[in-house]
Amino acid sequence: MMEEPIEQIPEADWVDQDLLTRTLAGSLLDEEIAAERGRIDRLDRGVGGDDIVMSRADMVRRLAAMEEIRAGVHDEATIEF
Repeated sequence: MMEEPIEQIPEADWVDQDLLTRTLAGSLLDEEIAAERGRIDRLDRGVGGDDIVMSRADMVRRLAAMEEIRAGVHDEATIEF
């Protein structure tokens, strides 16, 4: 009896799991973006807080970088295969 050849797909077995990880990473990044916006808002209102350890300019740059990364994670997570 001859066995059927097994066709190998080019993707790794964990590609679907990787997409879940990207979704989780996006959710965590959303939380950090919201937290950074909150820190900037508190700083602008003069409230401050122990979690404010950067200058406002650095926080704004960090927020912009996180938002740019988040847009990329969102775009990758919505690609249809």
